Amino acid sequence: MIGWRSSGGNRHGGTRIGRVLSAVPWIVAGLLLGLAVHIVSVFALPRLAPDDARARLAEVTALNRATTLAGGTEAALPLADPAFETAVCRYDLTGGALHVRAPVTPHYTAISLYTSTGIAFGAINDRAATRRTMDLFVVTAAQRRELATGEDETAADNLIMVSPTTEGFVLIRALAVQPSLAPLVREQLASQALCEILTPEHPPTAE
Repeated sequence: MIGWRSSGGNRHGGTRIGRVLSAVPWIVAGLLLGLAVHIVSVFALPRLAPDDARARLAEVTALNRATTLAGGTEAALPLADPAFETAVCRYDLTGGALHVRAPVTPHYTAISLYTSTGIAFGAINDRAATRRTMDLFVVTAAQRRELATGEDETAADNLIMVSPTTEGFVLIRALAVQPSLAPLVREQLASQALCEILTPEHPPTAE
């Protein structure tokens, strides 16, 4: 006996599949929208934060000048390692390139560079330094094209870094392996750390 299969099951199954397929574009659109909102939030929060690193540092540092954070480190840099002494330089490259000099301290010294919103874009330490100091020049892209350089421009003690933003800040950190050495390391930073804008009338300070 020949049996006939009802087509109702296929019809209902096809309807369900059609509904699922019709919802796929909306699901994809929702995922893309959520991803876009996340990306915009990540990039916008540093600019909208009322108490970011730049705002805190502006209260305790001078522009284009190295300032040793003695006793105010916790407020300006709440996540700073207490084993390090820190000098800060907020810079504005509108008037020219920035010359940063850091002493090579007995144990460890590092220079870190940040944009105006606190995004790191460069760092060096004294492990590759060949002199008693590390000299770093921070420039804009336009200043970099105009800057005459020598063959050793990529050396760790005479490095040229291009800042993505005109404004930003530099952290010079020196390790004090024992609390009793902290005052000595802090004094070395205070007396030897340098941060200055270079102009034709104001060339780099000699070591």
